[in-house]
Amino acid sequence: MAFSFKFLPVKDLFFSVIPTIGTYIGYVEEISPKFLSNKIIAIGIGLAASIVLAIVFYKQNVKAYKKSLSEILATGYFMNFTGRLGKLIKSKDSIQFTFPDDSKQEFNTTNINIEIGIPNTLKSLVAYSEKIEEDSEILLINEPDRSDPYWVRGIAASEKLTIHEYPRTLFALPSYLKDELSNFKISERKSKRLFDHFNDKIEELRIEHSNQIPASRMNFKRV
Repeated sequence: MAFSFKFLPVKDLFFSVIPTIGTYIGYVEEISPKFLSNKIIAIGIGLAASIVLAIVFYKQNVKAYKKSLSEILATGYFMNFTGRLGKLIKSKDSIQFTFPDDSKQEFNTTNINIEIGIPNTLKSLVAYSEKIEEDSEILLINEPDRSDPYWVRGIAASEKLTIHEYPRTLFALPSYLKDELSNFKISERKSKRLFDHFNDKIEELRIEHSNQIPASRMNFKRV
């Protein structure tokens, strides 16, 4: 990604210049080793050490930023979509859905299954989302205790309903990482690590909320 000073915090810069300062002080106080007795060599080694440490700090901060970004998106997706839907299904005996033709149908929650596709890369996210949009239809969930019904994509067959989900929040990644995910060829390789972090966080949240969602009817799969 493009260089940004936000990944070089003051504390890291402070620690990165310590070797340089130490070298200068050592030279002035004549306590430097013999191979540092030459002023130019001493300054050069100090600056080189500072640059190396600055690069290390920068890369670590970039990695931490990418990981935290993926985890934030995973948390938002789970709490507002998948987790919310799972809690609803587990807490109700039946749920009413409104279909595109405005017809309504009520399904027993034991007959509702949820397929959640977690993509491996940005390319697979796009491909899976297109497939779901082609194969399923938009259904509104009518919750009596909520004034704002929300929608899902599903396929109804007789008395059974399969809801197909995928993390739409991952589409936000390219806007945060424009330089890395603006090209599909590059994004295939670089998005994999980000999506792995996303999946790891989803797994963590599934375990944390396992007593609140119907695990047997929620199939999380990598796509």
